[in-house]
Amino acid sequence: MTLAWELNRQKVLQWLEVLGREFEIIAPVKTHGEVVFVSLSDVSQVTLDYENTLVPPKEFFLPPTETMFSFTTNKGGFNIVLPEEEDKRRVIFGIRPCDVTALSILDKVFNGDQRDEYYLSKREKTKLVALGCNRPAARCFCGSFGAGPSLSDKFDVLFTELDGSYFVEVASEKGKELIDKAPTLFDEATEEARKKKERVVEQASKLTSKPVDPLEMGRRMEACFDDTRWAQLGERCLECGGCTYLCPTCYCFDVVDRTEGAKGSRLRCWDCCLLRGFTRMAGGLNPRESRESRIKQRFYHKWDYFVERFGMLQCVGCGRCSETALCHIDWKEVFESVTGKL
Repeated sequence: MTLAWELNRQKVLQWLEVLGREFEIIAPVKTHGEVVFVSLSDVSQVTLDYENTLVPPKEFFLPPTETMFSFTTNKGGFNIVLPEEEDKRRVIFGIRPCDVTALSILDKVFNGDQRDEYYLSKREKTKLVALGCNRPAARCFCGSFGAGPSLSDKFDVLFTELDGSYFVEVASEKGKELIDKAPTLFDEATEEARKKKERVVEQASKLTSKPVDPLEMGRRMEACFDDTRWAQLGERCLECGGCTYLCPTCYCFDVVDRTEGAKGSRLRCWDCCLLRGFTRMAGGLNPRESRESRIKQRFYHKWDYFVERFGMLQCVGCGRCSETALCHIDWKEVFESVTGKL
């Protein structure tokens, strides 16, 4: 059984302050009307009441722009300098279950046959303190992907809000270390609290959709390949890329060199499959010239091709894409039309 405690709501910031002596604390903060993850300078910045952050915490593992190495040129060739590795460990507090699941999806990609040390080094130094969703937003359909409103694994520590306190579960040694930094703040969980937590999760689950088998979803997508809906969605898409940049599971990037005289840097930057230049080749040839083909590829990669490769859907139902789409393309509606249910 997962280790469990209770933590009074009033003691959360006190705990984070203790952790901040050894860890960089990244947590949700409300700024300019939106809630986003930031590296804290003061724990009083933290907000505990929110649906989800505008931007997922993916950027702390796969930054929008990242220096892979710097270089200088001379008559003898190149001198390459790797960036200094950050030593400080991090805690991401308040990450929602959908975003925890999203990181486990990115792990599959970056920890495959070709390990991505840029991503993995950050991942290994980060502990995840998740916050379950008691009231999923209307846009969310995390239940369809088994990504919420709570978690059974993949986290280090999981908070579930009760009345004036949190039910705290620990699923890893990394998580146990965080509790041990201030053990007197925590009370051993009672059986009554455990049952209350189960009722809270059960009630929240009624507000989300029922899970869909990934293999079934892949088969349904294959049957829809020539459907006219893709042309209709392509006509509406404005190619702004907003849905990609706010997606917690998108990982495509471009690699560019920036030079100034004899010095330069190689950078990798987020890229977007909906942009016309994403698949443009030398000579101008573009196999996905139309918006229909690009938006079709985006849906199929998430719900079909990724399933074939990894056995799981590359979507967590967080609803950010639907929320930000200027053209009002609702992924939840598309999902329902493909599956026939939600």
